[in-house]
Amino acid sequence: MSANLLILHPKDPDFLPNGFDTLIDMLQSLGFIDAPFEFAGKTHYRPGEDFLQLMTFLGCSPVVSLGEPGLTGEDFCHIALEEPSAQTRFVGGKNVKPPRCPTCGHRYTSWPELVSAWEADRRGYRLSCPDCGSELPLTALKWRQCAGFGRFFIKVWGIFEGEAVPSDRLLDALQRHTGTAWSYFYYQMP
Repeated sequence: MSANLLILHPKDPDFLPNGFDTLIDMLQSLGFIDAPFEFAGKTHYRPGEDFLQLMTFLGCSPVVSLGEPGLTGEDFCHIALEEPSAQTRFVGGKNVKPPRCPTCGHRYTSWPELVSAWEADRRGYRLSCPDCGSELPLTALKWRQCAGFGRFFIKVWGIFEGEAVPSDRLLDALQRHTGTAWSYFYYQMP
């Protein structure tokens, strides 16, 4: 079975948050995360008291496992905050769809090759849309909430694609705390 995650990240792919510990404190006081525990050799957090109010679950009757992780833990709902990375990176799982040009909607079906070229030259790499001629960075493409770029990610495990979205209250709290807007995408482990 593959793990499913909803991943929160700053909209600015190069943004690096100050005060990692203060972000953890803010998310705990907001009720998004609760007590830490070890999962796969890393610190993860149980959902906080207000988790279900800070995530909007879609559909008639979503099933969210808030109990203890089982033998694998992939579908148990828990949260991980990754330490910030030294450089911007691409995160996409097996659910990545071809991104589109934000100007004309051109589909980039060869996106894996574009990501590889970008990884070789992150700062200087720019695309020229074959349909409209727009010059833009790879990070500006519309990834349709199935991939993202950043230096810092908050991973919510056990959320299937389209099953839930972060509430405005959560996104607003993250923006107030960090001073930058946030977004999200879904990730399915290969």
